Amino acid sequence: MMISDAHARPDGEIRMIDISIVRVNPKKLRKLSQAKIRQYAHDYDCGDYFPPIVVENCGEFYTVRDGRHRFQAQLAIGVRTIEVSLYN
Repeated sequence: MMISDAHARPDGEIRMIDISIVRVNPKKLRKLSQAKIRQYAHDYDCGDYFPPIVVENCGEFYTVRDGRHRFQAQLAIGVRTIEVSLYN
């Protein structure tokens, strides 16, 4: 399953980071589809490929710029380290 968002502009640097230092804007959490999160979690468990989530470095933590559903799906299945693309 491929996902893209024309609004996010990652600089191309891919990193593995601890999921515990990633945050989602609380206002944007309300707009998440639980059905989509469940489907993505299932797809991750089945080994499907998803592009890295796009994050912005905010000092002590990273903020999700693109990929809120993918991020929440990874949390749901207990992933501890995630692949991200840094936003500039």
